[in-house]
Amino acid sequence: MPVTVNAVLYYNSLMLPGCEIRDLSPDGAFILTDGQFLPDQAQIDVALPQFSPKGLPGRIPAQVIRSTGEGVGVRLLPGSPAIMRSLVEMFYSLPA
Repeated sequence: MPVTVNAVLYYNSLMLPGCEIRDLSPDGAFILTDGQFLPDQAQIDVALPQFSPKGLPGRIPAQVIRSTGEGVGVRLLPGSPAIMRSLVEMFYSLPA
């Protein structure tokens, strides 16, 4: 599902603010990283601050499947697909 949602990525001790989710499914997402490279197979956390209570982002564990010059394709790790399904439902309910 095409979307534009702000995200923050966490990789080891690196925090990448200003990322954007551009495509989302219950199993994964494509995230623009503003030119920051993340290696394939990297374990990351995806935070969506605007959908978290009091602006404190909850983190969704994911793995980089493909890295490009524009961003990364990620797969959600076990335990997080239910969270992403809830987010997909929330995104569908947003006004166009």
